[in-house]
Amino acid sequence: MITFSLRLLGVSLLGIGSIGVNSAAMAEPPVQISSESGTTTYFPQSNTTTGAIPASDAAKDAAAAAAATTPETPPASRPTPPATAAVTPPTEMPAPASPSVSAPPPSDAAPAAITPAATTPAATTPDATPAPAAVEPAAAPADSAAQPKTEPIPAVAAPVAPPVNPIVAAARAKLGDKALGGRENIAVDVAAARDFYNSRTEPLWVNDSGFTHKAKAVISTLRSADDWGLEPSDFVVANIASGASAEALGAADVQLTLAALKYARFARGGRLDPVALSNILDMKPPVKDAKTVISELASVAEPDAYLRGLNPKHVGFERLRQALLKARGPKQEEEPVDPALLVKLPQGKQLKPGAEDDQVALLRQRLKMPAANPEDERVYDDELVDAVRGIQRDNGLKANGILSDRVRTALNKAGEPKRADPKQNVDRLIANMERWRWLPVDLGPLYVMNNIPEFTSEIWKGNHLELKQKMIVGQPSWPTPVLAANMQFVIFKPSWGMPDGIKSKELLPRLRSASGGGTGIGFFDQLFGGGGGSGGARVLEAYKLQVYYNGRPVDPDSVNWSTADIRQYSFTQPPGADNPLGLVKFRFPNRHDVYMHDTPERGLFAQSYRALSHGCMRVEEPRRTAEVLLAEDKGYSPEKVGQLWDSGASVTLSKEVPVYLVYFTARVDDDGRLLSYADLYGHDGRIMSALRGRPVRYTAPEAFDPAETSARDGVPTASNDAGGATVGADAGSDSMMDAPPPSKKNQNQKKSASAKQQKPQGKSTGGTIQDALSNIFLN
Repeated sequence: MITFSLRLLGVSLLGIGSIGVNSAAMAEPPVQISSESGTTTYFPQSNTTTGAIPASDAAKDAAAAAAATTPETPPASRPTPPATAAVTPPTEMPAPASPSVSAPPPSDAAPAAITPAATTPAATTPDATPAPAAVEPAAAPADSAAQPKTEPIPAVAAPVAPPVNPIVAAARAKLGDKALGGRENIAVDVAAARDFYNSRTEPLWVNDSGFTHKAKAVISTLRSADDWGLEPSDFVVANIASGASAEALGAADVQLTLAALKYARFARGGRLDPVALSNILDMKPPVKDAKTVISELASVAEPDAYLRGLNPKHVGFERLRQALLKARGPKQEEEPVDPALLVKLPQGKQLKPGAEDDQVALLRQRLKMPAANPEDERVYDDELVDAVRGIQRDNGLKANGILSDRVRTALNKAGEPKRADPKQNVDRLIANMERWRWLPVDLGPLYVMNNIPEFTSEIWKGNHLELKQKMIVGQPSWPTPVLAANMQFVIFKPSWGMPDGIKSKELLPRLRSASGGGTGIGFFDQLFGGGGGSGGARVLEAYKLQVYYNGRPVDPDSVNWSTADIRQYSFTQPPGADNPLGLVKFRFPNRHDVYMHDTPERGLFAQSYRALSHGCMRVEEPRRTAEVLLAEDKGYSPEKVGQLWDSGASVTLSKEVPVYLVYFTARVDDDGRLLSYADLYGHDGRIMSALRGRPVRYTAPEAFDPAETSARDGVPTASNDAGGATVGADAGSDSMMDAPPPSKKNQNQKKSASAKQQKPQGKSTGGTIQDALSNIFLN
């Protein structure tokens, strides 16, 4: 207020004395200097003359000069503006536009307009701070026409949301219908679609005239889903009538979105939950997140190609897919037959172990098992007996190893030419393609793939097969699980710690029987004849077992096994050639506690049927397996691996190697031939039944109840590798989950079969007993 009054007084005085000043100053635009911000604002000069503008050029010049020369209030004495409001622009305007100054009279009358009272407040109260209420009246112009025209600052308007297409509004309403979910559409897909449409104003697949060209391409992919092993009827698409309403178009848009999401889920293995089908189908398919899928569908140029690309890209899957397309063709071709299957065995007498006969040579050709010594080509030896037992088990016959006419019939039937059954082949191919969907999109730069029905183990480095070898897997009564895990340890010369399950159910009865058990006749005396019981030492010696109590060795003959709590004792089999695990174990921790390992029973790899273990996998070339893995992980040479092999070291891998236990009963080889394998555990039928909407839960026997198994039972040991790194018992100890079932029937069968073995196979003292009972404890 004070500053404003001083300016008015200065304008009046200067206006009187500035008449005749050069009128060129009129060309300068008004200037406003803001002392608050240090900025200068130029107002455009108006072409309209108002009554507030001076009557002469001199007066105008005087007013402009007064505005330019009036000193600003020093910062220290400048009034402080109120905190709640800034000083309004009129208080900062040039003197000519001041609302308190009327049009000046002629120069000789100018002094009469001066009022001394206007200067008094300014002289006496320079530092007074005006109240907010006093500022506004002073700033209010007396004549609105006298105020200079200013350019208004455009206000930043809040963005106006684009209108929602009625089709999208209808789609949102459709997605709010609870009946939309259920069996056809899972909640995750519906929720993803709801979020998508709530953030969208235009439909994804339709316009006012119906489906777009992108939508039609997606619909074509859904209708040809059977080319990829899927069922087109699972993907329902609406028919849009001509002139359809917004509600109908919105429902069609939603339905196509949900159908595309379902295809994406099914392509990645989400059609089934493997674990829900069986406890040994322990896989989690790599289903892609629904929100990611719908976002990518909306952004890609070719959503149909995007959907097809979600199917597995593995070579094995694509080969099966091509075989599926061929199997659905009109022509039925005969399946290729292995020449060995064409060898016929004529009906004849029964051949028992040890017999010599011309038919034995035919049997060797049929089973592709030539004798190591050509002179024994006609001898029905132990290896052939074991192979025949496997054939008998595979065909539901009594596994006694005798070559009978029923065995011959089974062998001859397998070699008969078969005309392809399209339905049977299609089902098998679809079941195997489904299992490919369970595997990760990227298998890894180096990985192990063990195909259970094929009895083979493979190590792959990229697309190169580094090693393929024979493998022994779990028998149907104790199946090997289907799973994916990471190999972490390579353990040389592993020891075996007996779990509580075997202690109580298998070992304890033998310890009691060997000591008489109240009958006075020992178990081993019953089995082999001979005199006098010798207590528990003889049992443990037969199994190459050592017994400990609180970590200290115990004389087994000093224990009364009839009353002792066997769980308080630790039983271990030290490393060595007779150890059930052989000389190396490959451990990839998993909840089933299965692993790969060596075996002292090398002759079993000669059998064509090798479902002989209780879950774990024995590999034919364990040393070569270690060389491949450690060369890749550690850069070890074969010589370095040989040192570890001899020293009994344990190695922890720097980079975990993925291990896939798979179940492919069909595959296509490099020559394009479709190869089939026995459905050992019946998984094909269960999967196809589930795909057709009739799932049946199958609970397979595990090796032992985990509650009864001590995964760290035995005497803790630690071993050093050649580099000095120590790996404790966690890596090398073994619970032997791949152990025999506590079934008396199986025990009796194994006893009778073992008792007929003729050769000790060159084992050391006690080897005969070890051979006789090897099938009980060997996995």
